Amino acid sequence: MTDQNKYDAIIIGAGVGGLTVGSLLAKHGKKVLILEQNDRVGGRALSVAGDEITQRGAQWYKDLLETQYTYVANAEPQLEELVKSGMLNGYVLDVGYHALSMNGNAYLYDFVQQIGGIDGVKMNGSHYGTYYKGEFYMDLIGSQPIDPRYLEIAEREKIPFFKYYTTPYKLNDEQIDELERVSLQQWGEEMGLTKNDILWNNLCSVSTLFSTINNPDDISIGDIFRFFKHAVSPKLEKGLCEYVGGFVSGGVMEWSKAVARKYQELGGELALETRVREVVMENGRATGVIAENGSGEKKVYQSEAVVSNVPAQDSFKFMDKSQFPGDWAQKTETMYGYGSYVPYWGLNSLAMPEEHAVRNYKNSCVLPKDEGFDYDVYICWSIQSALDPSVAPDGKYLYTAYLPLTESEARNKVLVDKIVKRLPDFMEEIYPGFKKTIDWKLDLMCWKLEGVAKSVSQAGTQKVPVKSPHVEGLYFAGDTAKGYGVAMDCACTSGMICASEMLGVDFGVR
Repeated sequence: MTDQNKYDAIIIGAGVGGLTVGSLLAKHGKKVLILEQNDRVGGRALSVAGDEITQRGAQWYKDLLETQYTYVANAEPQLEELVKSGMLNGYVLDVGYHALSMNGNAYLYDFVQQIGGIDGVKMNGSHYGTYYKGEFYMDLIGSQPIDPRYLEIAEREKIPFFKYYTTPYKLNDEQIDELERVSLQQWGEEMGLTKNDILWNNLCSVSTLFSTINNPDDISIGDIFRFFKHAVSPKLEKGLCEYVGGFVSGGVMEWSKAVARKYQELGGELALETRVREVVMENGRATGVIAENGSGEKKVYQSEAVVSNVPAQDSFKFMDKSQFPGDWAQKTETMYGYGSYVPYWGLNSLAMPEEHAVRNYKNSCVLPKDEGFDYDVYICWSIQSALDPSVAPDGKYLYTAYLPLTESEARNKVLVDKIVKRLPDFMEEIYPGFKKTIDWKLDLMCWKLEGVAKSVSQAGTQKVPVKSPHVEGLYFAGDTAKGYGVAMDCACTSGMICASEMLGVDFGVR
């Protein structure tokens, strides 16, 4: 073994969590290698240009999606025809719905400050609203004023609506830890917030936005409160809370690419198209990995610290299961994620007012649970190109949305067909003439959009610890490991916690 193949840390996967750990380690002078199976960074925060799909073909696109737990559930015209005709040219399609929380100013901001900033990323902020029973309401979160109708209802019916937003700041971390196991529904009933359906619907919709879970009996209120206290509160003082969300210009992968550039500037090494086949363990200690490049050549890389940024449920595909206690291995393998129906539709015009096109809207019931779902199916939709024109050709628009589903629902053809068929009718009911604006439809199904659902049994501190308690030198990062926040923020915080554990440095997230 030459010194050339020895590292202070080897990281499996160049997703958000892996890039976070790697950048922080490199910033502190460590020799780091990140190994990534795909030909691009980002993990599930992935973007693909329509022109590249046209050039490389439908099967290539489907194979790429498969590496990120995603498949094409429906396409109109058929995917092969879409690709052959070049109808996707000029569009940029993320894999999954990736509006960054607080326009990138939540935990992602904290991380970027720690590594000295990144270049080449432009954010496009957006406000959010709720559509309920034929009416549009504006949310409280962000710089926009809350809808006065909410205030009128809360005052008239004496409902402490603002407790949802003010309670987190009165809690310490131990209290928030305890609330991880308390559901939104339970807490809301105890606080008297469920008495009016308009107000309660709003709070449920906001909570699903942060948790990607439909059922309020399963949403962890503690997870949401931690985000408000530690991600939102400090930014209020800095004036960084103007927007609820935002899209990265050119697709979400531009953020990951910028972090990867910074990582390499800091001295980190990155090997793409390299799949880890085995984490080498000797006498209860991780000592390196065996990896295979795109040419089939295998190589051994040595390190006393190995970080897995792969969903923890898949750990034993490349780790010796016998090195872990049976009950721990079983618990890890049976953690459940949350899926999502993610439509990408090309539009030739807008059937909605301009002020609606530049906002993101939510609704708590596209299809009711009595259609066979675990709970009523929620939606958050956007005209992404109205905020970021770079993701659609001139004169065209890109409609994106996410509709949370359980993992099993996302792989159930009958239920998938129901929701795919229902969505165009749902949008037509809100905006008459909407269906006539659709040039093409690409309906993706992510069955592990969130690696671990932020539920009462899995949120935050209940996830896989970043430092393995059973194998020395083995660490975990990504949204299945201990971390907090929404989607990419969750993967990022896990990476910050992991790097803190490895370096003994406080990065502000515990």
